[in-house]
Amino acid sequence: MQISFQGNVPKKIPKIYKTKQSKSNTVAILGSSKSTPDVLSYMDICSNSVKSMILNGKNIVHGCCTAGIMGAALAAGKKYSKQDKEGNPVQNLAIIMNPRWGDEDLDSCFAIGETKSEMERIKTFTEVADTILIFPGGAGTLQEVTSLIFKNYYGSDDEKRKIVLVGKDFFKGLKEQYDKLYESGLIRCKPEELFTIADNEEEINNCLDLK
Repeated sequence: MQISFQGNVPKKIPKIYKTKQSKSNTVAILGSSKSTPDVLSYMDICSNSVKSMILNGKNIVHGCCTAGIMGAALAAGKKYSKQDKEGNPVQNLAIIMNPRWGDEDLDSCFAIGETKSEMERIKTFTEVADTILIFPGGAGTLQEVTSLIFKNYYGSDDEKRKIVLVGKDFFKGLKEQYDKLYESGLIRCKPEELFTIADNEEEINNCLDLK
């Protein structure tokens, strides 16, 4: 099923993106949609990591906005993606909000579906990607992180995903909190079994088994 690049977004994700093969080959990228000083240092890491993923044959999926981490993923995805006969970047996938935020660039990505809330979109990301790469972000990003970790702890095997948090300093407090939960017996497994923290492109590539 082909989808128009001019805003004709399907209401439901096409089945082709939910196959086991497609999900194993797709990385969802989450993080700030703002270019704040603390985020700027991670934008180059995001861009270079997206380049590595795409050149290794991976698809990426993101929220399609043009600023911050999301903007870096969008731009790198467009630049390095394979193109179809019309010159459209077919490895640069997006799931957008309805109603839209107004900062989407649908000409630079392949919109495969839409959702009506942020929590619904997180669920949708997990339906199309087995790996979730999360960069620094705001309250929404932290909500996404803890929701995904919750699924890795309480969910079925089908619901569990590889979660990679990018930013050792940024996510230090979160890691310490999960360490406390484990040490106090409130969770049964070590935090390292639920998520991994990376701090640079090499560590991200190692987590994703990229060349």
